[in-house]
Amino acid sequence: MRGTGPGVGRGRLRGGGFSLLEIATALPILAFVSLAVVSAIVFASRASRIVANQIAAKNIAQSFFERMAIDEFTSVTLANYPSITLNSSPPLYLDFVRGSKCAVDIVITGYGYADSGTATTLVDNDAAWQPNEWVGNTVFLVHGQGRGQRRRIISNTAHTLVLDSDLSPPPASNTYYLINGGKTVRITTRWRYLGKDYRARIESLVIDWGPRR
Repeated sequence: MRGTGPGVGRGRLRGGGFSLLEIATALPILAFVSLAVVSAIVFASRASRIVANQIAAKNIAQSFFERMAIDEFTSVTLANYPSITLNSSPPLYLDFVRGSKCAVDIVITGYGYADSGTATTLVDNDAAWQPNEWVGNTVFLVHGQGRGQRRRIISNTAHTLVLDSDLSPPPASNTYYLINGGKTVRITTRWRYLGKDYRARIESLVIDWGPRR
């Protein structure tokens, strides 16, 4: 004959379900696992958005350069391609749905008219180069005094190129020059996401291929 005492009932409870102690122990573990899963999903979503923003920003920069590449060479200037700030109107959207704006900083450098020069230097007082940024590149004298000559650059200051061999005749105030035979374009896109600043940059050379039309 089977027993019917209190001990038998408790045994069945343990065999067929969870005790309060087991439930109390499991709940914090379940909460911790759930929090870890949610955190992983949020992190993956943010990482995916950052990558998507970076791709979009590079595409925006590339689109600016492609417009310059097919434009008339003389029209590729900062006057025609001004930089765009985050407060520009109309704004440039990186992500229209989320209202994420993008700034575009444009630098067009490596060309212009010399102010003076010597046999081994070219001076452009309108330039604002970084020290030695052009080392190893080649400057071409395209128009004016010294036209047709080219020399390798061995150093530079903010306004002066130092060349590896003599120019004859040297540059004068009517000498138009191009470093590497074109205009160096640097396009930097900037944006903010979740309070953090991001940027993407491309640099390339716009060449004078003659009239586009």
